[in-house]
Amino acid sequence: MMKQALKRKLIKSRNTLNHALQRILDINRRRKKLSTTPQWKHQEQEFSEELRLLNKIAEQQAHLIKHYEGRLTERV
Repeated sequence: MMKQALKRKLIKSRNTLNHALQRILDINRRRKKLSTTPQWKHQEQEFSEELRLLNKIAEQQAHLIKHYEGRLTERV
């Protein structure tokens, strides 16, 4: 793979990871405020499912970033 293509994929992966982390932080902030509302149980379950998915995405993107960085350092 060409160096530019690897860099492009690395940047896309970093952006996706950053977005997933921001969503995780946002959900955690909302969860903190949620305990005062009567619909707590229903929204807590939705947040848990979304957090599980976002954690998998973040883990996968972190793995890809390590892979792309390793490939780029091999080429230098």
